[in-house]
Amino acid sequence: MQNLRDQLLKAGLVTKQQKQQTEQDKRRERKQLKKGQAEELTQEQQRQAHAARLEAQRLADRQRAIEQRQQAEAKEKLLQLRHTIDYWKLSEEPRASRRWYFVTRQNLVNYLYVSEPTALQIRTGALAIVEHPDDVEPRYVLVERDAADVVAQVEPAYVRFYNREPIAEDEGKEDGGC
Repeated sequence: MQNLRDQLLKAGLVTKQQKQQTEQDKRRERKQLKKGQAEELTQEQQRQAHAARLEAQRLADRQRAIEQRQQAEAKEKLLQLRHTIDYWKLSEEPRASRRWYFVTRQNLVNYLYVSEPTALQIRTGALAIVEHPDDVEPRYVLVERDAADVVAQVEPAYVRFYNREPIAEDEGKEDGGC
């Protein structure tokens, strides 16, 4: 375009002042048009980028809050299980000579040594076998019925043997879990 104006000037069709005025008007138009559009476009892009960052931050915050809540709930469950089991567990019997078999969470058959009176209580549902949550290697303990009910409500996977439907003591003397 510059060359065309120069040619028109040389040909004498336009004056030098007209040429300068035209160039000045064009510069103003470009400057105003670009400046306004550029600012508007830049602001819109900044708004969109900011909104996207905020949304990503909100999503990450929500996800982190969910994970923290789940971890806190898991810790709360374990604390409740530990407290319940530690409070209600029965001491080990020195004269226990009978094996009581049960299935672990790994679907392996394991056993505890119990006495005859304890075996009768397990069979009738007065006692239950639960897994203690503290140990690296699972440890199984005997607890009373009330504790077994609490453990089953908190986390049923920790109850390893529990006869919820008690049978009468004089009913069938066959070995239930033994």
